[in-house]
Amino acid sequence: MLRFFIILYFFLSLTLFSFGAGVSYSVDFKGVSDSALLKELKGVASLTTLKKKPPASLNALRYRADSDIPELLKVMHAYGYYDASVRIDLETTQKKAEVIVEIDPGPVYTIEDYTIRLYNGNFENPIKCRKITLERIGITLEKPALARSIMQAELKVLLILSEYGYPLAVIDKREILVDSESKTMHLNLEIDTGPLARFGETTVSSEGEVSPEFISQKITWEEGEIYDSEHVDVTQKKLMESGLFTSVLVTHDNALDEEGFLTMNIEVAESKHRSLNFGASYQTFYGPGFTFGWEHRNVGGMGRKLSLQGDITRRSHTGVATYLIPGFYRPNQDYVIQAEADHESITPYSERSYSLVNRVERRVGKHFRVTGGVMLEQLFVTESAANSTSFLFELPFYLRWSSANDLLNPTTGMTFEYLTTPTINFQHSNTYYLMQECSQSVYYSLVHKGIIVLAQKLTLGSILSNELSAIPLPKRFLGGSEEELRGYRYRTVSPLNNNNQPLGGRSAIYYTAEIRFRVFESMGLVPFFDLGNVQFNRFPTVSGKWFKSAGLGFRYFSFFGPIRVDLAFPLDRRKDLDPAYRFLVSIGQTF
Repeated sequence: MLRFFIILYFFLSLTLFSFGAGVSYSVDFKGVSDSALLKELKGVASLTTLKKKPPASLNALRYRADSDIPELLKVMHAYGYYDASVRIDLETTQKKAEVIVEIDPGPVYTIEDYTIRLYNGNFENPIKCRKITLERIGITLEKPALARSIMQAELKVLLILSEYGYPLAVIDKREILVDSESKTMHLNLEIDTGPLARFGETTVSSEGEVSPEFISQKITWEEGEIYDSEHVDVTQKKLMESGLFTSVLVTHDNALDEEGFLTMNIEVAESKHRSLNFGASYQTFYGPGFTFGWEHRNVGGMGRKLSLQGDITRRSHTGVATYLIPGFYRPNQDYVIQAEADHESITPYSERSYSLVNRVERRVGKHFRVTGGVMLEQLFVTESAANSTSFLFELPFYLRWSSANDLLNPTTGMTFEYLTTPTINFQHSNTYYLMQECSQSVYYSLVHKGIIVLAQKLTLGSILSNELSAIPLPKRFLGGSEEELRGYRYRTVSPLNNNNQPLGGRSAIYYTAEIRFRVFESMGLVPFFDLGNVQFNRFPTVSGKWFKSAGLGFRYFSFFGPIRVDLAFPLDRRKDLDPAYRFLVSIGQTF
């Protein structure tokens, strides 16, 4: 009797174990060569998505396979294969089952014609909008009838109408005719645009410390102006970029008021306006560091920012206090007051500086930025080839135009920058000089989606002065940084004195070329070459000593931008001054 129960126990245990393990199987898709289509098919098939949860029996596996057929056909139809068929075979062995998904795509259907009819209320009131073209909404005749493209085209039509005064437009009728004989699709879209709308009164819903006046300053439309959804998007973006809100919702009423205006509604949720920050840093030359700061982003309820920031490294100590007034007399113009104390000890010099700057920053359109201001600076230079004490009055002016598609990792476009700083040195009989520097960065995407990018940057610098001594050493050109001539000791590329101390120059030329390979989604390699010279001449020339460096960079593409590690070698190494190589670490591409 005991033996019977033992046998029964082991039998039940084995049965339950087998039941828990389920039927192991493999899946093979056949008949589809398009990798994107195949990926989407696998993404909707429970045969693949639930493979780690095997069914309890072969019948359950057959049921799982059969239930996938309607979903697979939906995907095939979405890609224009309206005659597609799916057959699933199940082959079994002693060890596991093999599921074969056989797909016959059939011919792909194409778009024969696409008609859009616009009217206000009924066909007797037709509306014309010349901005709506098949090309603009992403439709190409005689191309595959992709469901995704067709749906996106409808949304683009409504978006274009909202940009030209018709935000209440609705799709009244959608007609799709499929011709199985010619394998074509005929589409007809009928849209009731509603009346032409104008911006009306704006109501603001906010409970917090931000003044309604600040929110009103960010509004880019004028009451009575024809409705344009782009104004709505820009306003929402500006409010979010202020850093004062966790969410911003801009909506409008569902009907015009009695005067034909559309009431606008802005609803915001405020974030915390004060913050403390602490962190660690590492820079190639300055070594490990510690950073800390405090910020108040809503002084006076008007989005004005007061910040205190300190940075300490092995070779430098910096403290900065900044007060920023956004929307200074103009919507895209800021006023900045900044006080800074700095100590830096590097190979060419040791300096202490105390500065106060007032500047206005203005953004013009999407690509243009201009900054101008007044700066007072007390500068002490020691342990250098030209020790000095200076009291400088500077008028810095900065101009930037950029069509680059990304700030930290550009793959296409171009950036032009120009900086000039007229300076009077009151410490030395009112001597003066004029510093100018211009650079151009160009990005060429050699392979689609930025897989291989050729990046080039050329910088020209000039300082106009009666003599070199009128310019404090830290204000002169000194090559060898994380952006140019990377293989050389930091800020030492210039003419040297008899003790191998950098004297700095009044002109400079720097050129850098990089080929940026995105090897994997999150990793890339960047071989690079740097070229440049620094001279006593007031204007850059091609004569004189040219320095060259080359190396290989590694990029890790994180969620906040690429992390950069470069290994650079000086090709014209100076004895007892330059290292055999340099490691450079930072965030973002070189330029």
